[in-house]
Amino acid sequence: SCFSSAARRQTASILDLWDRRGWHGSFLPIMIYNFYIFGRGRKCLCREEWNRTKPCPDEREETKLISGLLITLNSFTQQIGPPKTTGFVSYVTPQYKLHAFDTLTGYRFVLTTDPGVPDQQESLRHIYAELFVEHVIKNPLYLPGEDVSKCPGFTAQLHSFLQTRPYFASLMS
Repeated sequence: SCFSSAARRQTASILDLWDRRGWHGSFLPIMIYNFYIFGRGRKCLCREEWNRTKPCPDEREETKLISGLLITLNSFTQQIGPPKTTGFVSYVTPQYKLHAFDTLTGYRFVLTTDPGVPDQQESLRHIYAELFVEHVIKNPLYLPGEDVSKCPGFTAQLHSFLQTRPYFASLMS
């Protein structure tokens, strides 16, 4: 296999952590699961979660796995893609779909959803340009590289925006 054992273990761990379908085939509404913002140097600046069916045993470890997976997938797509391939925008498994948006300034916005959710590049671009830039980057009290939770205007707008998406469902509904 061309994948290292570490990469295979990492992928297996992520799939194990993200097995969101404990119902074994029963109907699930289309949902958003997680949202992350990674800054330069893989630092997680924001992590939000909805509709989790299993408790996360270690949020920090899960976040590190996601960050490592994104780096691995970007490298992989650059190696096997056509010339000038810069990265990937999404991938899908039977349990979830991961959507990623990279900015020119080095931020990475990530959304995990139900596999049936369509491409989310425009939503992630909107979150970056209209919410993050306006409520975080332009905030004189925000220091680059800090946790975004220090900007309550951003988190409130993020929740409001995502909860109005047609694919935002709740396990409580």
